[in-house]
Amino acid sequence: MNQNVIEHLFDVEREAAELLSNAQTEYDKRLEAAHTEADKKFKEAYEKIINENESAYEKSIEMFKEEHQKELDLFCSEVKDWPQNTQRFNELLEKLFFKA
Repeated sequence: MNQNVIEHLFDVEREAAELLSNAQTEYDKRLEAAHTEADKKFKEAYEKIINENESAYEKSIEMFKEEHQKELDLFCSEVKDWPQNTQRFNELLEKLFFKA
């Protein structure tokens, strides 16, 4: 009878170890699935934010280019209308570079 009790206790312990092993395996599977799902959601959110910011950046760049071009055109049109005195300019260059 003592032998049967000991064998039964060993069987119970083996079953408990098997249950624990199965539980650990299931836990690992669920944990891996949760990590995979969290990584997927993170990547989707990250890509969405990156795309939104990239789009806003490109729009800003385009706006700044347009503003720059307008100001450059305005400056060029103003400068084009300025009177030029090439003789005085040449005299100034002569004075600055050659008669210092």
